[in-house]
Amino acid sequence: MEDLELLKKDWNKEEVEFKDYSENEIYSMIRQKSISVAKTLFVVGLIEIILWSVYGYINGAFPYWRMILFSGFVILIVLLFRRLKTGQDSLSLMKNILNLRKLIFGYAGISFFLVILDNLIHFALYTKEVMAGSKDGFNSVHDTTTHTNPETMVPGMGNYVLFTFCLLLGLYILYVTYKRTYGKILSDLRKNYRELSQAEEKAF
Repeated sequence: MEDLELLKKDWNKEEVEFKDYSENEIYSMIRQKSISVAKTLFVVGLIEIILWSVYGYINGAFPYWRMILFSGFVILIVLLFRRLKTGQDSLSLMKNILNLRKLIFGYAGISFFLVILDNLIHFALYTKEVMAGSKDGFNSVHDTTTHTNPETMVPGMGNYVLFTFCLLLGLYILYVTYKRTYGKILSDLRKNYRELSQAEEKAF
């Protein structure tokens, strides 16, 4: 009997602690999470463009196309961010979440495509630059003042194969990085959308 009484007390305690959230409370929580995701997206995009700018500065070529892409990305993020904050119903919030997911997927996809396109267009030049850099690095032990002109390099089949391997490895690392950053954001938004859809179904 004592065990039964303890079980009843625990059961009643759990019932008191359990809270039944209203539709408005659920909507408010999901909207706040979506706003938080939008902020994260903006920060991640800002960090990315800074890193690409540093990379472009090191290589002597400022990434103008990326700056244009990022400017458009910032404008759309700000607009969606304002809509998320001022939305008055679940349907508008769901629409904004879907638009935000499309924006993330499009930005990450275009950004990754630009990297591939740039390396394909300048494939021969980058191969020569890697060869010249490797040669200078090898000779730097004896002479640090000599800098090899990449245009004087004559790549062979082995050089192209080696550069292709390094390029594919670099693209794979970039893909994994994008998947763990933008992919995580997409996953969070998908979860928010699913929770909102379930709340809408229960409301009717």
